[in-house]
Amino acid sequence: MKESTSKQAGIEGFLSRKETCLSKRDRSSAGRIDPKAVDICAAINAREEFYTTSSCSGRCFLYCGDGIKAHHHFVEKGEGNNQDKQESQSNEQRQPRGHGFFHRFRVNHDIIRDAKRYFNFDTLDPTKDDFDPTGGGDAMRTVDQYEYKQHQDEGEEVKKEETSGPFTKIQQNNVEMFKCIPDQPTWLRYEPFILHVMCRSLEAAEALMNAARPAFKNVGLTSWKHGYGRYIVAIWGDEGLDLPVTTPQDTMKFLFNGQEEWLQELVNERHYRNWAKLEKFVRSVRCLPDVIDKIGDDWVMNDTEFGQSTAVDLEKTLTSQTLAAEEPSTNTPKRFEVVGDVALLHGIPEGSSDKDLEEIGNAIMKRNKSIKVVVVRSSALGGSERAPGEKGIKIVAGRNRDPLVTSHMEYGIKCVVDLNHTFFTSRMAPERLRICQQVARGENILALFCGVGMDAMQLAGRTEATILGVELNPVAYKCAMLGHRMLAKNKSIKTPKAQERLQFVQGDALEICSTLEPRSFDRILAPRPKEGNMDGDLGSGDGGVEFLRAFLPLLKSQGECHWYDFCADWELPDCDRTRKTIESVCQEFGMECEVIHVAKVGSIAKRQFRICMDFRVIIP
Repeated sequence: MKESTSKQAGIEGFLSRKETCLSKRDRSSAGRIDPKAVDICAAINAREEFYTTSSCSGRCFLYCGDGIKAHHHFVEKGEGNNQDKQESQSNEQRQPRGHGFFHRFRVNHDIIRDAKRYFNFDTLDPTKDDFDPTGGGDAMRTVDQYEYKQHQDEGEEVKKEETSGPFTKIQQNNVEMFKCIPDQPTWLRYEPFILHVMCRSLEAAEALMNAARPAFKNVGLTSWKHGYGRYIVAIWGDEGLDLPVTTPQDTMKFLFNGQEEWLQELVNERHYRNWAKLEKFVRSVRCLPDVIDKIGDDWVMNDTEFGQSTAVDLEKTLTSQTLAAEEPSTNTPKRFEVVGDVALLHGIPEGSSDKDLEEIGNAIMKRNKSIKVVVVRSSALGGSERAPGEKGIKIVAGRNRDPLVTSHMEYGIKCVVDLNHTFFTSRMAPERLRICQQVARGENILALFCGVGMDAMQLAGRTEATILGVELNPVAYKCAMLGHRMLAKNKSIKTPKAQERLQFVQGDALEICSTLEPRSFDRILAPRPKEGNMDGDLGSGDGGVEFLRAFLPLLKSQGECHWYDFCADWELPDCDRTRKTIESVCQEFGMECEVIHVAKVGSIAKRQFRICMDFRVIIP
């Protein structure tokens, strides 16, 4: 009995650490997971036996110094007493040195698109008007970038020393670093994919390493402790490159003048090979069996959803005597969904009486003390709200609750849900996590058809973005405002001023989009309203063109959109119909469309799926 209790405590402890880790805000310079790494992180985090602790999809950059990233940017001149050390804190008293000094610049997680710009050393002088610190690579973001912007927006007094040209004091350190570049030889480096994963057991770690080895040869167990969930697997690529591009004698003389495109090809080829291996790894992870780790003498089953035990197997919860018959019909629900303190069964089992349903409901509540009400959805979702309606949900166990309202927590953030009059599914928790991991600091985001606001509140609480949520349903809007009010009192949220960065408006999305400033959003979330029940849910046949035309002009160049659509199984994985619809609307506005990723985010019916197509628009 003690051994069984210990096993259960170990498993629960692993899941608790997983949720804590995934709930933390990203501390990288961009504040987001690299776009190319989102897919593999989502595939791993969707499983109960793994969670990712750090990742990099692969990047190129220029650097000067000894090449060891752990070393400080500057070595202090002051030695001896504390007064000397304090006086040496200014940049003027700091000196870059080869040993113990490392600085990288023009970091780029994407291919080099403009070789002449990227390798132009003349634009690295911060005193000149043509100073170009990124060279077309990643944007220069700092951990405190957003907090400083808030001070300015609130009208607080800004001291003169806090700004220097187009840069804040916080960013000024980055600018000062470029002044040391002429004193140091410069190198070009490419670092391939690297990933660290915490595993629940040795069996799980072995399965993950076996899945990674066909793509990446450098795989190993780097850390382990006795107990549950203390095994870290590291996976890293072998497409490295380290190449000097200047000499110590003449640190500003570029060695490859006229050969910039050749360097570009060297880097981009490694990007493409690295990404191909990464895609192969993703496919291997998705093919892993549901049961892969053994805890003691018991096999641990892997649920398909993670996050607050949102989808629970009825066969694990109920005994055979509890079911209506010894051999339930094919229409008997296999799983139920947990929303707050309500267990929701999707559909009434064929031939079940009220007494049978009550027995099932009582068994669920007996097994899970946090569930107070068990309900069954008795009708299909309808209307523009995609809600069951007053008579669409039947209470089969627990107290009678009218209205049927509950509060649901997901990764430490609460929302309010009216189950009768709004559409909400807790099974989208992994998808909401995936979206949050793609958001960089300081982004301006538009969340259309936001419902009760969980997507928008996750973005506000887990990132440093500014979010505008739009919802037509008055009941859902009221729920969103209640959730918005709770953000200010939520002590688990570590990002600053989450409530102030989030705004909800009620109204028709088409009308509101027409009032917003063009090219003002870095990211848009837009789930296409569901219309029909045919293959891919074509509905009226336009595939949501009307909505695409309304919000695509609001995206900035290089802005990203997460477009949720419906596809039949035969359309996966390319989803050409959805892709062609998006590309045609982009062409109308003179935009280029680059599809980043297609994610399958849920099943809505037999052979029918909800997908998310992540794409980027480029405005010439």
